Amino acid sequence: MKSLWKISRRYILTAVFITVFVVFINLAVFFYLAYTSMSDGQQQMGGTSVRRNMERISSGISRQGTDYRLSPEGCEILGKTSFQWAMLLDNEGKTVWEYDLPKEIPRQYSIPDVAAFSRWYLEDYPVYIWRHEDGLLVFGCSKDSIVRISTIMDATLMKNAGWNAGIFCILNILLLLCLALWFGYRFYKALKPVAWGIEALSKKEKVEIAEKGITDELAAKLNQASDILCQQNLKLEQRDNARTDWIAGVSHDIRTPLALIVGYADELEKDGELSETHREKAAVIQKQSLMIKQLISDLNLTSKLEYQAQPLSTAEYSPAELLRECAADYYNQGLDDRYEIDLQIGQEEESIRLIGDKGLMLRAFCNLMGNSIRHNPEGCTVFVKMAGEGNRADILFSDSGPGIPAAVIGVLEHPDLYKNAAVHVMGLRIVRQIVEAHKGSVEFVKKEWEDGYAAEIHM
Repeated sequence: MKSLWKISRRYILTAVFITVFVVFINLAVFFYLAYTSMSDGQQQMGGTSVRRNMERISSGISRQGTDYRLSPEGCEILGKTSFQWAMLLDNEGKTVWEYDLPKEIPRQYSIPDVAAFSRWYLEDYPVYIWRHEDGLLVFGCSKDSIVRISTIMDATLMKNAGWNAGIFCILNILLLLCLALWFGYRFYKALKPVAWGIEALSKKEKVEIAEKGITDELAAKLNQASDILCQQNLKLEQRDNARTDWIAGVSHDIRTPLALIVGYADELEKDGELSETHREKAAVIQKQSLMIKQLISDLNLTSKLEYQAQPLSTAEYSPAELLRECAADYYNQGLDDRYEIDLQIGQEEESIRLIGDKGLMLRAFCNLMGNSIRHNPEGCTVFVKMAGEGNRADILFSDSGPGIPAAVIGVLEHPDLYKNAAVHVMGLRIVRQIVEAHKGSVEFVKKEWEDGYAAEIHM
């Protein structure tokens, strides 16, 4: 669930960042548009303000006798502005000068008329007014070019406009943050069963998630994947059980005739009426039969270990005692004088105690010792060196012969790459399976003076 919390936290932080970013962008755009709008309303072509243009045009209008004229400079300025027309009213409200004045615009105005259009519209034309020394200048813009709104606001409100705007922004940010957190919580709540489903799938458990909310499609896919995996696991379990049962059945069926072969071969070997040659052949038959019996036992054991069908009878044991028991078994079976087992166990290692299945561990130790004996027909010394302390033990199995061939190690480590290799690895595979069943490991160490390897058990 930690990973789910990390995802949700990232989602919430992302939502907060997006909220702040959006608010910032909106405020920036708002102020830009407000500034642009105010600038456009206050500026004309060339970037000069309306106030400045009206002042320059007004100064360019002069009286010549009974008429008024606009200077060439004033005409040029007026032509560049957005003003469509202009007129000058004297103190009696009569038009004494005009520029492109439309026909519908009156030429005579009373004081109430001036008061009315000074509120920005004259015959639907938005107008600006400017005080001239001889009267009042009126400038008109084209219809619908400017929207002018007259508003009355409380002075206190205007004085606190900055403070009010700040409160408004803070409230908006808090609202957006609350929404982001709420959506984040909903997202976390919706993902929680999905995370549980993924964790259950990794443990090969059945997954049944309610298909609703924003993760309904994902939940449906997980349920579907769970059904498929459960069916596959069921088929694999059935296949593995069938394989284990078949091997166990074959082992059981072979045991009786094999025991008869071993018994009859033993009788023939001891029969004094047979020639020496026949007795030797009987001994060979007995020896090979015992090897077949051992292989069948190994096959049955490795199958059970592979599919966790071999129960472990765990108890405390001394690995040093097991190693001595294994060596004694080989000597008691009549170990040839060409072989020697050298146990190197110190006083500290004698006190080491481990928890495990004594029978299986003894089998693993004997397999490694027997591996050296079987593959060195001319004789060798088997070295067993134990190290460690407390509840940890490292046991190195090596011999004076060439060691474990590299091809055998290749088959054990990479079976897919060595499918056609004609090597026998059953004994070493069982050793690895037994050690790994006890949460240990087997390491193959390169020998210093030979091309082969030695085996080291870490428990």
